[in-house]
Amino acid sequence: MSVTKIYDRLIVGLAVLGALSLVAITALIIVDVILRNTGYRPFQSTSALVEYVMLFATMSAAPWLVRENGHVAIGSFVAKLPDGPRVAIGRLVLIVSILALALLTWRSAAVSFEMVATRSVDMRSINIPAWVLYAMLAGGFFLMAIEFLRILLRGETYSGAGGGH
Repeated sequence: MSVTKIYDRLIVGLAVLGALSLVAITALIIVDVILRNTGYRPFQSTSALVEYVMLFATMSAAPWLVRENGHVAIGSFVAKLPDGPRVAIGRLVLIVSILALALLTWRSAAVSFEMVATRSVDMRSINIPAWVLYAMLAGGFFLMAIEFLRILLRGETYSGAGGGH
């Protein structure tokens, strides 16, 4: 199996995991509400788990959303431009996106390594190593940068019109 196919499966697999994790926290919230309203003691960790899972779901699904052109974009200005400037601006938008995501990847990875070195713990109703949060950010930002880079290398541009590059 080629590296590209493995990578493509990784992106789809992460999107599926992100979606399933949202289903799981929905069920957790429902159970929490039922327990509260029936006089039972709810799980103490529900709120923290929901926060962690929402970060995971966002960072795992975001690269797939970039691939499917489902990311948030404002394209009304670009869509009204003539072909030449629209293509140039579209490529510029991709390059700026790649650079911004590369910077965010670097910074979140640096903070993650700092958290490992200092053995920091995120203390809420449950404790997890603080580096995990920043590692999720670094991974998501990195994969989004790769997706924008793939769009650029295929010679596509950001059209701003939605529904395609």
